[in-house]
Amino acid sequence: MSSSAAPARTLRAAFLTPRSIGLLLLAILIAVVFALLSQWQVSRAVQQGTVVARATEKIVPLSSIARPAEQQTDASVGQRASTRGVLVPRDTVIASDRLNHGTRGWWVVGHAIVDEPRGAQLAVALGWAPSEAIARAAADEIRRSAPVDGPLVGRYVDSDAAQPSTSGDPDALDAVSTARLVNLWTQDVGQPTYEGVLTLDRAPDGLTDIYSPKPGEQVELNLLNILYAIEWVLLAVAAFYVWYRLVRDRWEQETAPVDAVEPVHHDV
Repeated sequence: MSSSAAPARTLRAAFLTPRSIGLLLLAILIAVVFALLSQWQVSRAVQQGTVVARATEKIVPLSSIARPAEQQTDASVGQRASTRGVLVPRDTVIASDRLNHGTRGWWVVGHAIVDEPRGAQLAVALGWAPSEAIARAAADEIRRSAPVDGPLVGRYVDSDAAQPSTSGDPDALDAVSTARLVNLWTQDVGQPTYEGVLTLDRAPDGLTDIYSPKPGEQVELNLLNILYAIEWVLLAVAAFYVWYRLVRDRWEQETAPVDAVEPVHHDV
């Protein structure tokens, strides 16, 4: 007389047993604790974060924050600065893709030979124009004028990365890069060049003042606390994975097929 075996329990049913639900509640409790610890680590990172504030709006001598032929530093970028020098009219060029209060337009960029250190070269963004025609007209007017010796006051900003011009016109740039400007300047005084660009506070006639806002304050977070917070999150996820594996492994053991036992034959 043959007897039929009871159907194997499904995996879903295994997850709904009281034992599995109890383990799930324990995993949730552990995950909540880990999540709270992660949140605490994040709050610690924010509380211990150092706000890097610089007095960027105080006008300082350009030579006190930067040196020619040296890379720009965090202390120099965005700082309002002043120097004195002579603008070389024939080296005036225009640059496209310049935003001013969110409006795309053109810069007129000049070449200055400054007094400190004497003979050092500086790229100066003179002003902004809403169209190429206005920018070219202003640049042509400056080229026809006599060299101007006077104070240069503005914000010292990063130079763009060097890019080849796609317009074919050496006087119309796609990027305000001092590395490229040096090769375009006709008056080579043999002196080093400041790496950054000085955007003037007051534009010449025919141009609009360049909008160069105060750089935002930087917050340095405690990275070690951030890493700890990530670890606690991973542990919270691991708690659910351990619960899943415990239930599944038990189910696989219960439903594993039992190998048939071969009968033993004895010779008579």
